[in-house]
Amino acid sequence: MNPSILLSLALGSGWLLSPESLVIAGNSAGQLGFLILPLLAAVALLFTGCGKLLNNQSLPATDSKEFQIIQNLTGTIPAAGITIAACVPLTVLAATALLVTAGYTFNEVFLYWFPNFGFSFLLLALLTILQLFPEKIIFRAQICFTALAAGGLIILALSGMTGGERPATEIAQQPFSFASASPAVLLFIFAGSTFSGKKQTPSFLVPLAGFVIFFLWTFASLNYVNPERLASSTIPYMTAARKILGDPGRQIMGIVIISGTSAAVTGLMLLSRHMLANIFVKKETDKKLLGTKVLRWFFPPLIAIITAVLLATGLAGDELLEVLLRSALILWLLYYSFLCLSALVWINKSEHPIPLQALLSTLFLLISLCTLMISNPHKTSIYIFIFSALGISSIIAAGWFSIHKKTNKQMEVTA
Repeated sequence: MNPSILLSLALGSGWLLSPESLVIAGNSAGQLGFLILPLLAAVALLFTGCGKLLNNQSLPATDSKEFQIIQNLTGTIPAAGITIAACVPLTVLAATALLVTAGYTFNEVFLYWFPNFGFSFLLLALLTILQLFPEKIIFRAQICFTALAAGGLIILALSGMTGGERPATEIAQQPFSFASASPAVLLFIFAGSTFSGKKQTPSFLVPLAGFVIFFLWTFASLNYVNPERLASSTIPYMTAARKILGDPGRQIMGIVIISGTSAAVTGLMLLSRHMLANIFVKKETDKKLLGTKVLRWFFPPLIAIITAVLLATGLAGDELLEVLLRSALILWLLYYSFLCLSALVWINKSEHPIPLQALLSTLFLLISLCTLMISNPHKTSIYIFIFSALGISSIIAAGWFSIHKKTNKQMEVTA
């Protein structure tokens, strides 16, 4: 396989293979039954259409094109505010939730005597140190993480599809309920598939890979596990793995969870650094105040410290963390929807025809996002989180550009 294609898959599939995505897929499979399979295809097509829109030839082809597209519509500070709000809270909260899951998995599957949080902190330290290496090494590690997670999941899925006592016709006839689960929640699974690390990569690449993997896995899960149990379980992936292959299945799933956590945290760290660099490092003069090297040495330890504090203060064991993580995912999807809208405006201003597929994908993304926000039982908390994150991020952006402007003036006077 082409190395650039492999890297794009690894970067975009990090969140797809995370424990949180597996929980969403498992619970949704239990609630929606066989209907989850065509819905997964629909969501994959939606993100493919949005990705194709952002690769439109009318849009800039630079590394910072996402920021440029939003900046063109809103101005610099609002664009910087929504960008910071979208990536930083998601990175911190996802790292906290996923590392706790990895710690419990390591303790329960591999070493009972090893402290849960001890492994969480150890993995956090290792992944933070990894971020300090050159990107070439980080990319190789990311490919290894995603390969392990995807490989283990596919092995379990194929084993589950070839065995089981339930015929496919029985699985297809399972009842489903939109009252207990909104199909829009499947957007969360593909939320990270928007980052490829390349300027022009096939828009279908990661959504297609995600659809294939989750098609196989959800079908295998439904083949072995009662839907009610899948819907109510907090670890549906482990329940299914144990049913499929017994204790070896648990061990394979343990590797999947730890590798998927590493892939998700590494991918989100890289994504945040990429997005922040687009804001803060744009010109030669900017590099004197904050360059990519400074960002690489400053940002990962900062995220690690905040994550460690959240782990130590007990948020990791609180239901609030799940609410905050879902809020951060909704904020990310809000950013992505706004990015797609801004791209449509850009194309329209350039007097080029707007592709119908891109228009429909953006429209359905917005409708699904509104459904997620309105139907969520914690919608008040979600609104507070979103407005607070946007407000704080905008203040940070305004302060940064104010300091930057003064610094540039001082440099000009000195020169």
